[in-house]
Amino acid sequence: MKLWRRLTPWPRTPFVTAPQPWTLRRVVRAGLAGVGVATLGMLALGVAGAVTTGAFGRAWNLRAELQPIEVQDRRGEPLGVIDHCQENAAANAVPCRESLSVPLTGVSPAFLLAYVAKEDVRFFSHAGVDLGRLPRAVLSGAGGSTITMQLLKNSVLAGHFDYDTGRRGLGLVLTRKATEFVLAPLVTWRYGRREVLAMSVNSLPWLGIGQRKGIYDAAHAVFGVDPADLTLAQSAFLVGLLPAPGRYLVTEETPPEEATARFRWMRTQQLLTLKILRSHGLIREDEYTRAAAEPLQPRLWQVEYAGSGPNLRVVSARRNPDYRNEPEPVWALQELVRRELRTAGLDPRRVGRVVLTLDRSAQAALVRRVTGQGATGGRPAGVAEGAAIVEVQGGGIIALASSTGGDQSSQPGRQWAASARRPVASTVKPLLYAAAFGKGLTQLSTFRDEPTRYAGQAIRNNSGTFLNRPVTVREANARSLNTVAVQVGTEHEPALRRVLASVGYAEDTANHASPALGTYRSSPLGVASAYASFANGGELCQPHLLAEAYDRAGRPLPLPRRECQPLWSRAVAYETFDMLTGAVNDAAGHVHFLRAPLVQRLLGTAVPLGAKSGTTDDVRDTWCAGITPQYAMAVWIGDPQGVQSVPADLYRDQAACREIGLLRELPHTRRSLDVPEGITRVGGVAVPTPGADVQNPTPPAPQR
Repeated sequence: MKLWRRLTPWPRTPFVTAPQPWTLRRVVRAGLAGVGVATLGMLALGVAGAVTTGAFGRAWNLRAELQPIEVQDRRGEPLGVIDHCQENAAANAVPCRESLSVPLTGVSPAFLLAYVAKEDVRFFSHAGVDLGRLPRAVLSGAGGSTITMQLLKNSVLAGHFDYDTGRRGLGLVLTRKATEFVLAPLVTWRYGRREVLAMSVNSLPWLGIGQRKGIYDAAHAVFGVDPADLTLAQSAFLVGLLPAPGRYLVTEETPPEEATARFRWMRTQQLLTLKILRSHGLIREDEYTRAAAEPLQPRLWQVEYAGSGPNLRVVSARRNPDYRNEPEPVWALQELVRRELRTAGLDPRRVGRVVLTLDRSAQAALVRRVTGQGATGGRPAGVAEGAAIVEVQGGGIIALASSTGGDQSSQPGRQWAASARRPVASTVKPLLYAAAFGKGLTQLSTFRDEPTRYAGQAIRNNSGTFLNRPVTVREANARSLNTVAVQVGTEHEPALRRVLASVGYAEDTANHASPALGTYRSSPLGVASAYASFANGGELCQPHLLAEAYDRAGRPLPLPRRECQPLWSRAVAYETFDMLTGAVNDAAGHVHFLRAPLVQRLLGTAVPLGAKSGTTDDVRDTWCAGITPQYAMAVWIGDPQGVQSVPADLYRDQAACREIGLLRELPHTRRSLDVPEGITRVGGVAVPTPGADVQNPTPPAPQR
């Protein structure tokens, strides 16, 4: 001390005194000061977290953030809903999930009691933050989040800090908790407790992030009932899943011991929830006993119990081999709908309801076929299938389905029917012949089927043989002769390339074979759209899903749409349609199994159907496209990565073309095409009348 005084020339201040002994009063004052400093620090950290993530605005508009878009088909039938959780990928990385919102009156009172008692028993008495719960949470390690704070974590703050980001750290956890602490009172004041509870039960993540959320999906997926019909035992089971919803999921490969242990954990959580309800006096002893003695059988599980009453116990549990859980029809299409809304200049978060061009029954039928539940059977591993049906007039998409990922995933890159860009093979031939019809060729023009070359490359037919005789264009198309296609394509290659660009096909610059053999690439949706022009008087329409859109108040929203554009003359379109029916009905037709039943043919009630198949040389892609007066359809089966070949039985049995048979099952209000001016029939074949001007218009600009 003397040394210090020598080093400091200024006199000792009279305000500094010797340390005073600690008293109870000083300890209390210091503790309160520490709490104040910690609270101010937490508030400052929370405000900073809310500002940097933009959470203030999103919390203020939380109802709009959580309220999904209601989706209907063309007849007003419900197709499901579309969430908004991926609209701002930079601010919210949670994958989108289907979630139908239901009011509190549509939820079982037993579930609401169990949820509030287990998660936040003082929910209706605090302002979003339970200060009395925080010390116990710190001392016991239990969760201190209220229902309001959990709602914020699962929605506004998801994809930030430590939740749904894959990042961990005490600083991230504290920042998220502080942000919840700041926002929870704001949300409670803005919406009220009942609305907060309704938003919470409709946005709870149940079976793992990105799969299911909300009480509606949970009740239907787990027990197959409406939320209003949940029993006390079922409600306690669902609430018990919340700490670790991923444990509910089980596969056929899960070892029996692990599956049984997992279900026993769920049973323990169910009983814990029931005991909490009983301890708070929310249920009677006899209600507890009945619920605890109920042998639940969730749809995903097959459980064997022993004992009865309060002594009921789990003996074994495994995945139910008969479990099926198809998602809502719009589940696979939600990203495509969002994309169309944004293209139309609409913010999906401001849209309350959309009406799609889809037909619910046609969509369900196509999904059954494409996912292997129809007559053609399943697909081998690594082989995907995509199919699209569009309406000829207007281009509305009637159905769209994919076998791999597309029926359960909203990722646009996995919806093969819309995004796969594969070589279209021989489905290009009708486009080639239509281009040539506009320059004087007809169905009855003849070419020899004989060895042919293109750019020094020998051209062979799929049969490996040649007829070595003259054949008409109609027969060449019916037999899918490559030699004739290359002969016609060599003369009309510039016109064909312009047509392929206009319908949105992409050139494969690495493939130097004739484009008449289908080297250009497209998706099933693109091929169906191109074929639709043959039954639409030569008009090419851009395919679309949206028919109508409405805001949250029910007001209609504008949907600007590109007008249909002329691709063929009316005479050429009709002649090409007639040529396609020859591939089905003529003796030389390669898809004769698509002919109408004999009774319909005799009565004259059969709807005209034309089709064309196609397979690439490496057999990694097999196609079929079909057309009726009202619908156009395209099916693709292959390896999306272009690595492995399609199994021989699939392309030899023309599996893709057998799917086209669905067109005959669809209801048709347009059952025939009007014969345009300049067309006559010679031997039953549609050809231009002598001297008729059937020249095609200039192809429209390429579709984007």
